[in-house]
Amino acid sequence: MDEQTASTMAAVGPRIKGLRTQRTLSLTSLAEATGISLSTLSRLESGQRRPTLELLLPLAPELRVDIGEVIGALRARTARPAETPESP
Repeated sequence: MDEQTASTMAAVGPRIKGLRTQRTLSLTSLAEATGISLSTLSRLESGQRRPTLELLLPLAPELRVDIGEVIGALRARTARPAETPESP
């Protein structure tokens, strides 16, 4: 895994926690709404568990954001250096 991907992945948990607290949701209420266990959500937010698509898909609608915002896709995309086409 390259450095940028690792950095993006590491930021997902804190981003989820920030979105959850902005919406004044408790871990318990988010766990109940998504069907994800309380311990899994806690570990995800603290960075002890890696995010998977199976975890992120139910979280995004409950946090009222696009999945791209949960993973920081816009930030990651704009941070990448521009690709240059290969010359013939």
